[in-house]
Amino acid sequence: MSEHTDVRLPLLAELERLGWNKNQIQFQPEWKVPRTPSEASRREAGQSFQGFPVDIAIFDNASNLGNYENIQIIIETKAPLIDEGINQLKIYLSLEPHALLGIWSNGSSICLVYRTAEGGYHVVRNGSLPRPGESLVKSGPSKLKWNDLVEPTTAELKKTFTRLLNVVVAQDSRSTRRDDQLNNLCNVLLAKLEGDKIAKFNPQASVPFQVWDSESETAQKIRTLFQGMKIAHGDIFLNDTDNDIQLDNHTISLAVYELSKYKLRDASLNAVSQAFQVFRTASLKSAEGQYYTPYPVIRSVVKLMEIHPSDKVLDPACGTGGFLLESYRQLRESFPSMDDGDAKGWAQRHLFGVDKDRINVKLTKAIMLTIGDGSTHTFLGDSLRKHLWSTNFQDLQTALIPGTFTCIVTNPPFGQNLKMSTTDARAANINLAKKAVKGSDGKYSYHATKYEERELGILFLERCYELLTFGGRLGIILPETYMFSPSYSWLRQWIIEHFIFRAILNIPMEAFQGFCRAKTNFYILEKRRIENA
Repeated sequence: MSEHTDVRLPLLAELERLGWNKNQIQFQPEWKVPRTPSEASRREAGQSFQGFPVDIAIFDNASNLGNYENIQIIIETKAPLIDEGINQLKIYLSLEPHALLGIWSNGSSICLVYRTAEGGYHVVRNGSLPRPGESLVKSGPSKLKWNDLVEPTTAELKKTFTRLLNVVVAQDSRSTRRDDQLNNLCNVLLAKLEGDKIAKFNPQASVPFQVWDSESETAQKIRTLFQGMKIAHGDIFLNDTDNDIQLDNHTISLAVYELSKYKLRDASLNAVSQAFQVFRTASLKSAEGQYYTPYPVIRSVVKLMEIHPSDKVLDPACGTGGFLLESYRQLRESFPSMDDGDAKGWAQRHLFGVDKDRINVKLTKAIMLTIGDGSTHTFLGDSLRKHLWSTNFQDLQTALIPGTFTCIVTNPPFGQNLKMSTTDARAANINLAKKAVKGSDGKYSYHATKYEERELGILFLERCYELLTFGGRLGIILPETYMFSPSYSWLRQWIIEHFIFRAILNIPMEAFQGFCRAKTNFYILEKRRIENA
């Protein structure tokens, strides 16, 4: 008997008859499954490795043929006995983390080995080949309970989030725009947090966020959890037009498969902080001055701010909350005697963030919920355009009270093309947007009525000064040219009159490479007490 002609070729013909595209099937050359973690690392790095050869591999679509993150099915026809074939498939599935189904056939019998979400296997003897679109996600023989869930490592959570965004949600049939995909994935994560809360309170019951008996049942339960989250944390969705998770049942089921085994609410701060960097990068809009701040930069600059339990911390351009989360993490590290209740209370009362991007605000709230709920004071709004607060951003009128913050740390949008119009600057009564006039003594004064377009990063200096208490600290990332170019001498005079320089941290240009080429520094400034400021 020829394995190739008598088993493999008829199997390939049957797969095509069932509707599989031959261009999403690889059998020549044979797909290789890495034998060890080191071989898996070599594959991730694009390097060659020996591996175990697989007779047939099927990918989610033809455009992803050969991409290990998109493999769905592996098929073996070598083992002469069913039990040997099943064991071989289990080994291969354990080494091929993204494959959902293993199939063994000897030409007359077909055996299916599904990987379950909790890491086990569901075996179907005398099965039949699946059709395209048929669910490959199966629940285990028993339902997950709270104590079955595991705390993810940083690497596991980061890889899972990356895969969710780049592989699972990216191919959804209902959500095709990147912003929508990111928003809906955030909604799935919020449903996961709600499910974890329910499961933790009732550990003997089945976890609601897990793979159920069909894609439709799984999706229905996840949508119910999402509605519960909207009721419990309505502030997250005040500016959200979505009444549901706008993903198809198949995508929701795959996302649940990826996330269900983890205790997301109990994940470590380090794991959460680094994993959510995936979403920070995805949410960037560089044309609007949103630049990804690398975690080593965030960690270093927040450490210099020396966050204390007495501090009231604000990021007025918070993006997805990196500085806020790190402030909380370092506070807990510096004051280990704080218990979880004290830390949660501190986060609820002392952490404030503002951003004008709806998805950024939702992501920040999701991150803060994950680490203990510091989401209370994260607002959608424009920190600079005060004239819009009474009509568009009423929460900011009571949140951003002048002279009430002891610490502000931020990376505001900056760039020569990112400016506030003279009309907005006049309406917001921003003094730094007034025309600077150099006197005969070399000092600058500001015209009473004439305004100029100003870069947003400059205007944030004035808003931060207004919001800080006397003696409060401002940590801010700004282009180096503001402090050293002759054309900004008027700005440096204003800064010296209003702040005391406490530190300057050089940030290598490579830190923001890929987003912008501006040379930046991190400045720590202390608010001066001046008359008629």
